[in-house]
Amino acid sequence: MQLITRSAAKLALASSRPTSRRITIIPSCGTLPPTSSHAVPLKPSTDALNTPKYLSTANNVNSSNSSNNSGSITSSILTSLYTFKSRHSIVSQQERALQASHLFQSLRHQAHNPKWYCSQNKIKPDFRQIHAMLSMHLWFVHRRLIAKNNSAHCTDIQKNDNLMLQEELFEIFWNDTRARIRAQGINELTVNKHMKDAQRATFVHCTQYDHAFTEYPDDVQKRFEIICDSVWRHVLGAEEDAEDDLIRRIGAYVEYQLDNVVYKLPDDYFKEGRVAWGDIPDLDWNTKTDDKLSETKDDQDDTKATVTSQTSDTDDNNDKSLSGMEFLENNWVQVLTDAGLPYYWNTESNQTTWKRP
Repeated sequence: MQLITRSAAKLALASSRPTSRRITIIPSCGTLPPTSSHAVPLKPSTDALNTPKYLSTANNVNSSNSSNNSGSITSSILTSLYTFKSRHSIVSQQERALQASHLFQSLRHQAHNPKWYCSQNKIKPDFRQIHAMLSMHLWFVHRRLIAKNNSAHCTDIQKNDNLMLQEELFEIFWNDTRARIRAQGINELTVNKHMKDAQRATFVHCTQYDHAFTEYPDDVQKRFEIICDSVWRHVLGAEEDAEDDLIRRIGAYVEYQLDNVVYKLPDDYFKEGRVAWGDIPDLDWNTKTDDKLSETKDDQDDTKATVTSQTSDTDDNNDKSLSGMEFLENNWVQVLTDAGLPYYWNTESNQTTWKRP
């Protein structure tokens, strides 16, 4: 019996199979392709592409597609280049930082106004309450930027500018928050923990305002209830003995400021960081009974002197809570460094010093 190796068997099997058959496809136009061993061409030959009919149709399609594609690609490239320039250009960063700084100084000046904390029915000048006041006024500016991005006339470039301005504004706010935390004498190892708690409180506070105005734009009563609930929980620290009239007045202030900052503030003023906040609600309404109103003038003077003394002591005990934003004479203001240390800045000459002027 003859042995057949594996390679010989494969050779015999291959020789016994019929040879493959090549099929030549005749193109719809042009001449026949030359006989060759490569694959069948899948497109017309060069002569066929040069026919007048083919050229006219192809040119029309290619011109329309190329114009649309080139326009969209060019716009996308220009937007990307402008965004890159705005984010990384030194001049753009300086302009954005200056505008964000002016906006934050304006809202901080309004939130630290002594009328909020030295009135008869006042807000307690504690860290959480002051932080809530800052968050509330920051939310007004935040809503202004969102409203501009949602407008029909806002371009992609303007939207990117507003987003970067918002990032810069919140970055300044978090730096200020960290300085106020350190000014409380907190251990440095726990600063980040308290910072996260403050950020969480800010997000919850602002989200509740967003919920009120987004979910109930037409239901005035329901919207006002949610606003007052947010004021009571965050601005007043959820105090059980908080006056209902105080809650309603601050709630009305929120509705007024939203309309004032978002819809009525001119764009030129906003770009310069100038915000006309308007009047602070009157927190000195009379809550005395008729018997107390009949006190003698001497008793009233004594009571006024006592209240003034208590207010002075309270202000001295809460200098740290007020972030050192103490307005002095001759345009001097006491502010804090990132480390929580107070220094003095002259708003007129831009001079700074460590010594109290």
